[in-house]
Amino acid sequence: MNKSSLFFIIIILLILDVCVTFFDLSLQVVIIISNIEIILLLFISYKFLVKGFLVALFFNIFNSIMMYLNYLVNDNLVLFQMAFFHAVSILLSGLICILSKKQLNYVKTIEANSYLDTLTEVFNHRYFLERLDTEVSKAKRMNTVIGMIFVDIDNFKGFNETYGHKSGDILLYDTAQVINAMVRNQDIVSRYGSDTFAIILPQISEAEIENIAQNIHQEFKMYIEELTDIRKHRVSISLGYSVYPSIASTKDELISQSDTALYHAKQQGRNNIKIYHDVFIGINQNLNTNEIQLFTSLKTLLGTISAKDRYTLGHSERVMEYAIGIGKNLGLSEERIRILKIAALLHDIGKIEIPQNVLNKKEKLTTEEFALIKKHPIYSAEIIKPLSNLDKLHDIVLHHHERYDGKGYPTGIKGNEIPLEARILTVADSFDAMLSDRPYRKSLSIDNAIIELKQCINTQFDEGVVQAFLRLLERNKKEREIK
Repeated sequence: MNKSSLFFIIIILLILDVCVTFFDLSLQVVIIISNIEIILLLFISYKFLVKGFLVALFFNIFNSIMMYLNYLVNDNLVLFQMAFFHAVSILLSGLICILSKKQLNYVKTIEANSYLDTLTEVFNHRYFLERLDTEVSKAKRMNTVIGMIFVDIDNFKGFNETYGHKSGDILLYDTAQVINAMVRNQDIVSRYGSDTFAIILPQISEAEIENIAQNIHQEFKMYIEELTDIRKHRVSISLGYSVYPSIASTKDELISQSDTALYHAKQQGRNNIKIYHDVFIGINQNLNTNEIQLFTSLKTLLGTISAKDRYTLGHSERVMEYAIGIGKNLGLSEERIRILKIAALLHDIGKIEIPQNVLNKKEKLTTEEFALIKKHPIYSAEIIKPLSNLDKLHDIVLHHHERYDGKGYPTGIKGNEIPLEARILTVADSFDAMLSDRPYRKSLSIDNAIIELKQCINTQFDEGVVQAFLRLLERNKKEREIK
């Protein structure tokens, strides 16, 4: 009930008092009206709390005085009783107001607790979703920017298993406090998953978002420097973020893009900060209208595959980044790198033909299942065949699982018979697969993956491509050290 409801009840009370005061009503009618007033005054004390009690206080005092004066004039005991009831009603109204206030505070406490994560004392996933709806609507109205940062604790599972859940709980709580200390008062920090936090940053610039992400990363680094157990277990945090509306156009995109950026940060060695970028921007250059429409459909199809196997889309984007770096290191032209970029993104699109239970199988594949997996380069090449304007794209995708020694698939060609771009994809694809956890095996460290690359030179991989990739990794490592 709102203020207009209280005003309406006051008008009714005034009308009743005017009738009793200025009209010659029978005693029975006066008693009925007086009882109605008492009920209304108790009701507004319950519903409107202090404001209602003040109104009840005024009317009860007025009616108590008027009834007592009438009693003195008419010497009717019933009037004295009515004066007494109005006086008692003052106490009842006050008591009801106090109890109602306590009940409201209790409800608010329960409501607040239902929005809080009890372990970390930040908001929970439910509140995050509800608040994001509110903030996106506000940003649309006011034409402002919203940032979102996802923060994930690296190696938390191993730390939790090694030192126990109590130590893990302390680490989660401390991480939440580090994040809270680095954000602004208006920012909303929530626990999004078991060891993942999400931050909504309303009315902010992109530069400020990056600055806050850097501050959180640095503050956490300083925090773990003081704790030997955490430092020894290589615990760190990775952060991914996106921006509405310049990058994400909806709240769902804002969440998925921030999550994807976080996934990339963790896949690229952890302890990283990544902003989401749309890998498809600028890729449809020089395509005709029909090919652009087809490419848009392929992009949607790639998203469908990602729903079946989340690894695929993120893997394709990382392979693309590696492949571009290798291509530039080898001096490929901009056009060849553009086609290599498309090939990297679409090289696994044929997995749409592979059953989900085979893609995500944890046990060793049967001979028949592996034969099915080996067909995905053929499926991929057939799907992209209509993009005829892109020179060699079909062959690059078709041969990205060939081996330098001729023992690959699907055709078994070897050496320089394999297109250079396909040889680049083979190295980039294999390296990312080595670094990624899959249902059937655990990931390798970067150092062990590099050893694997070197051991497979001239058998699985082209030596020149591997050397170009190693130069790229070394340069990236030095850049990270400088930062």
